[in-house]
Amino acid sequence: MSRSPAVSVVVATYNRAKLLRETIDSILHQRFQDYELIVVDDGSTDDTRAMLAGFGSRIRYFYQENRGPSAARNAGVRHAVGRWISIQDSDDLCAPNHLECLYGYVTDRPHYGMVFANGGYLGGSNHDRETIIPTAKSRRLAAHGVQLADLFDKSIVRLQAALISKAAYEAVGGHDETLRICMDLDLAFRLFMSSAVAYLDEVIFFYRKHDGNSSRNEELRLTENIQVIEKLVVQNKTAGALLGEKRVAARLAYRYYRLARGRRKHGERSGARSAITQASRLRPLSLKYRLYRLQWAFF
Repeated sequence: MSRSPAVSVVVATYNRAKLLRETIDSILHQRFQDYELIVVDDGSTDDTRAMLAGFGSRIRYFYQENRGPSAARNAGVRHAVGRWISIQDSDDLCAPNHLECLYGYVTDRPHYGMVFANGGYLGGSNHDRETIIPTAKSRRLAAHGVQLADLFDKSIVRLQAALISKAAYEAVGGHDETLRICMDLDLAFRLFMSSAVAYLDEVIFFYRKHDGNSSRNEELRLTENIQVIEKLVVQNKTAGALLGEKRVAARLAYRYYRLARGRRKHGERSGARSAITQASRLRPLSLKYRLYRLQWAFF
């Protein structure tokens, strides 16, 4: 029997045949080649199956009825035989050094649960910067290590830039299948609280912005973000102690405020009032939230 690959690359996809080929090609052209490539088709109705057939034995293809990205990723990991898992989105691109960089780090550090790095923007700079994590912050994280507050204050983990121990992934229960947008943040929180996590100051993937990005659903993104934060502090008292009540309340309140603004913009009066009331309750001394709560009580 041949030796199992060191890494299992898992790609979950849904109706992205036009983008997926380029993603697959970027994975197949890695400098590091000790991996298997698993593609889980989450019920696509486009040409995904036919397009992937052209790759032959270079990929392991699995089809399931549509259950969402978290369920598709979990299915891929169940089929994986590698000790390490690389989870890739079906629209982004891996840099040639992707697996070489990450696996090179964990080779002598098998006790780590996850190592992750930085990414760039396909097509040039975005948000007035070249990389997803700003340069100065990237260097600081690599030099001084990742703290829970780093993950909490800004969602810096992109699983497209991560390598996860399969044992650690399974120990925390994998992806939360109720989540469709904030599953990366939720998984990163649970991995951080249960195992060692490291960061490398390297750009190893490129993020593609397009109309189909799930993160563009602002209402769902904010409600799931709130859910993930509440889940973190309720299920893990240590996390709440590390972050402090004020930090947690401030972030939740701001998310509720953003939720209220979005709902008000779309004419959802009751929902807007409910969200701004939650923000005000979390930060009762905030004049801004109190003012908006008063103003929106009558619109």
